[in-house]
Amino acid sequence: MKYILLILISALFFSCGSSEKTESSKHTSVIKNVMFTDVTAEAAIDFVHFNGAFGKKYFPETNGAGGGWLDYDGDGWQDMLVIQGTSWPSKPDEKPTLKLYRNKGDGTFVDATVDAGMNVSVYGMGMTAADYDYVGDTDVFITCVGENLFFRNDNGVFNEIGKQAGVNDPAWGASAMFFDYDKDGWLDLFVCNYVKWSEDTDLECSLDGKNKGYCTPEIYEGEPSKLYRNSGDGTFEDVTIPAGVYSEESKALGVAVLDFNSDGWLDIAEANDTQPDFLIENLGWNSTV
Repeated sequence: MKYILLILISALFFSCGSSEKTESSKHTSVIKNVMFTDVTAEAAIDFVHFNGAFGKKYFPETNGAGGGWLDYDGDGWQDMLVIQGTSWPSKPDEKPTLKLYRNKGDGTFVDATVDAGMNVSVYGMGMTAADYDYVGDTDVFITCVGENLFFRNDNGVFNEIGKQAGVNDPAWGASAMFFDYDKDGWLDLFVCNYVKWSEDTDLECSLDGKNKGYCTPEIYEGEPSKLYRNSGDGTFEDVTIPAGVYSEESKALGVAVLDFNSDGWLDIAEANDTQPDFLIENLGWNSTV
């Protein structure tokens, strides 16, 4: 089998070499400009983000929020969930909600927020989606300034189970990611936390020495990110410290998961604001740490 493989490879190289000019010319001739067109209005997406600002210059108002794609109803079309802000407790005049748009499959979307149980008002930041309980539908975890939310998908209708699942951390969550860090077959959850902030602990900053301005992250203490292990029974266990990912130097806004050293274990890349980024190596089962 080894010799046959070598012959095939040699033949392939010979063939490629003999038509190099032709193939190069062929590929060059078909290169075209790729253009994008804004179809927001045509797709019936009417979302407007609300940050709750009313003159107090609260730090979270500068960050905005995210969103994501998921097929929440299992019809084969990717739907869109957009994360929304809300009013601050001291001025509760507007209560916009999360927005879930169902993909109709014809280039347009319809607002399915209420029908799907996503009409929740929260100061949201980001989201991640996965079938954490392996029942065939996609669940959603939402990071917030305050208690994080975890929505279990029950046949296209979401039920919030953050407290029940043990992931309703009241810190300022920024981003999150589902992945199986211990290779037990269950999706675990890594949550990026940003800084320690609340209305009661808001700090005064000024550019001109007279008027309050928005503060920068340097003056706030960082909030350690968290790793939750999926117990396989619908709940999660906080393993941040025993797993070795706890750090008080963290001011995380983003996370990516990768096996950077190809050892078969998923590692964590954490993007921090005004702090060095982290690359956290997964040492696997043989670790004595």
